[in-house]
Amino acid sequence: MPTLVNSRSPIPVQAERMARVEDRIVRLQAQISTGERFTTPSEDPAAANRAALLTRLQDRLTAEQRTLDRSTSRLNLAETATTSAADALVRARELTLTAANGTASPEDRQVILAEVRVLREQLLDSANARDDSGRHLFAGGRNGAPPYAADAAGVVQWQGFGDAPGAEAANVGTASAPRGPALFGDAATGAFAVLDRLAAALEQPDPLLRAPEMAAVLDGLEVAHERLLVGRAGIGAGLARLEGEGNRIESARLDIAEGLASSKGLDLPSAIAELQSLQLTLNAAQQSFASIFEGTLFDRLG
Repeated sequence: MPTLVNSRSPIPVQAERMARVEDRIVRLQAQISTGERFTTPSEDPAAANRAALLTRLQDRLTAEQRTLDRSTSRLNLAETATTSAADALVRARELTLTAANGTASPEDRQVILAEVRVLREQLLDSANARDDSGRHLFAGGRNGAPPYAADAAGVVQWQGFGDAPGAEAANVGTASAPRGPALFGDAATGAFAVLDRLAAALEQPDPLLRAPEMAAVLDGLEVAHERLLVGRAGIGAGLARLEGEGNRIESARLDIAEGLASSKGLDLPSAIAELQSLQLTLNAAQQSFASIFEGTLFDRLG
């Protein structure tokens, strides 16, 4: 029985082999361009599921970090405002001592009074300080309007309400700016009332009536200044809590980045080496295929 010789029979096998090599090359090139071990979940379902979980955790931590950043910014601005307010009270105390020493003339007291009025405006600006988004820092939950304003009688009143929100999304609900009264006191005995009392005492012509008022003002300024210092310490403690939470989030994000690199990351040197090897293999296969396809056995025989 004759034996059939078909010189074209290796062609489909060779073509299929080259197609597989080309597919692998295309996949490697995609992996190298993205730096990831798989481009579709079906290539490694287990790793893809783990990567998806880590990515969700990463997104949540990113949102928490944004909350921390906003709260940190607010507390930093609150710290600056309370420092400015405390400086105003320190200067008011110095002026009170100058006016109370018995040698200040009426003209001197008028000069001091003018500066006290400037300090009162500085204190009001500090009490109505805003954050980067325009929200008032010391208004509590009602932060869309200035928390401090003078009423018809000229008495500065707090108009806020409730407590300011903290960084609840990042588990630091207490890291918020204090309410205004905790820093500036109430309308009757707080910092504004003390400065108003100082202004009235400076306009008092009778030294016998002025002296006890000056003494009371000094005591009031001491209390008001101490209140601001306590509030600023609380703000500093809030900033420390936020910093600690930020460190925790950063550590967690580093762990997640390592997990993602382990799940999705590509061994780039190995991938490049494999790509180069496959390209050489493909070139050789193409050359072999070309030589097979050049002609049939009968072409060569005849």
